[in-house]
Amino acid sequence: MTQSLTEVSRHGDVILLEFNNPGMLNALDTVMGEEIVEILESVNSEFTPVVVMTGKGRAYCAGGDIKLMARGEAGVDYMRKMNRLVKAIAYHDAVIISAVNGLAYGGGFGLVLASDISFAASDAKFAMVHGDIGLVPDMGAHFFLPRVVGMNYAKFLLWMGEPIDAREAERVGIIHQVCEPDKLVSETLEFAQKLSRRPREVLRLSKQLLNNLPTMTLEDLLEGESDAQVACFKTEDHKERLKAFLDRRK
Repeated sequence: MTQSLTEVSRHGDVILLEFNNPGMLNALDTVMGEEIVEILESVNSEFTPVVVMTGKGRAYCAGGDIKLMARGEAGVDYMRKMNRLVKAIAYHDAVIISAVNGLAYGGGFGLVLASDISFAASDAKFAMVHGDIGLVPDMGAHFFLPRVVGMNYAKFLLWMGEPIDAREAERVGIIHQVCEPDKLVSETLEFAQKLSRRPREVLRLSKQLLNNLPTMTLEDLLEGESDAQVACFKTEDHKERLKAFLDRRK
């Protein structure tokens, strides 16, 4: 029986999804990519508003599976499956948080960028190493990275492939917080559980607006916010929270 390349555990209203191929530095092959997609597609944001992703061993994800490429198995089908993975993260109704342990190289860096929020261990490293083996950065890197760090620095990271450490990643906005390695998962889960107590419909609708932002005019955005707000006005969650606020209670 083939061993699963992912592990899932529940922590309150939060799911922890762990990449479980440490001997290969959690390299992305089609099997692991499909497992992650299947897990995410099974998550209902109404009951699980936040998912935390991390890696086992000394890497979050070291990128694409080099052995698979050497066998000539990387092509259109492989890239379609990797693109499906990126969209499963970016467009999910739940908030996806990366807890970056160790290396986040190549496609692993792409998974971090596709996530909504990221934490990192102090010994984490980030690099777009695709060019080292004659490949263009992928996994949405050209879409996400300039929006985070600006076009000029994005070009440097995409083209040079030089690693940056967790503190630099925090400085330029790639990650939210640096943690001690032995506290990374616990501190990320603590944050995730706090976030899970925020209004779930608000998280879902706000994420949708942000995902649509690159193609929206101001008029489009204002209309989208109005539609989202009207939907929230009708929720029991809004009514109860408003009443609690007026009653000066939690």
